[in-house]
Amino acid sequence: MNERIKGILFVLLAATALSLSGLFVKLATWDSMAILSGKSAATLAVAAVYLKIKHYRCIFNKSVVLGGVCLSLISLMFTIATRATSAANAIVLQYTQPFFVILLLWLIYKQRPKRAEILAIFLAFAGIVCFFMDKLTPGGMTGNIVAILSGLVYAVFMLVKKMKGSDYLSSVVLSAVINVVTCGWKIPLQTDWRPVPVLMVVLFGTVSCFWGYIFLSAGLDRIPLVTGALLTMLEPVLNPIWVALFYGETMSVMSVIGTVILLGTAAVYSIMQIRKEQSDAAG
Repeated sequence: MNERIKGILFVLLAATALSLSGLFVKLATWDSMAILSGKSAATLAVAAVYLKIKHYRCIFNKSVVLGGVCLSLISLMFTIATRATSAANAIVLQYTQPFFVILLLWLIYKQRPKRAEILAIFLAFAGIVCFFMDKLTPGGMTGNIVAILSGLVYAVFMLVKKMKGSDYLSSVVLSAVINVVTCGWKIPLQTDWRPVPVLMVVLFGTVSCFWGYIFLSAGLDRIPLVTGALLTMLEPVLNPIWVALFYGETMSVMSVIGTVILLGTAAVYSIMQIRKEQSDAAG
């Protein structure tokens, strides 16, 4: 299979795994800090097994530390933003991330964006806005600013992939350690230890937070960062779709239109990139 196709598939798997976090959080009954530390403990558990099977040793350097700190900040800032503004505002503004990826690539690596990249990102973002149109609110300026900053931090995390010595797996482990150390004291204070809430926290840490970033890392090894950033924009749309399917929330007409725009943009752009690569190889 073409390496670019593999990369696209891996990032799509990552977006799907990460998007399930909304459903897991909905079905969990713990408070935010307990969920954060609980899912991080689950991440560490599955990471330990993975590292043992793969005979893989985590590394510790500046790139890994930056990636780990970024991951912890993304979770913290998104939680703060969601509480200070509407959840829809927080999700939409966090996914200004691809714009920051383009900007940082231009400023740091002198990689000037192509028109097709900019157009695809704008169309995809328009799809997200349409999806959440009926839930967006004008207020909560502090939350809106924090959400935008979380998009910037997310973009920095994406760019860590280009840094010397970067290792996403080590960054995921470090982030989980940070979360458990800072918030782990909240876990024993929880009163709901029924199987379903506990299982949701475990799935959040394993399916979403571990495998999601493992797939993302594998994908970004094979495709350009801008393409990866575009495809990760599927996450905020898939997130409420899972909730609608399994939690009973409904989707509006604008949500359906937004989904079509985003999926269509991602599909057309990905096909164009694959054909371009095949054409370059043939030529």
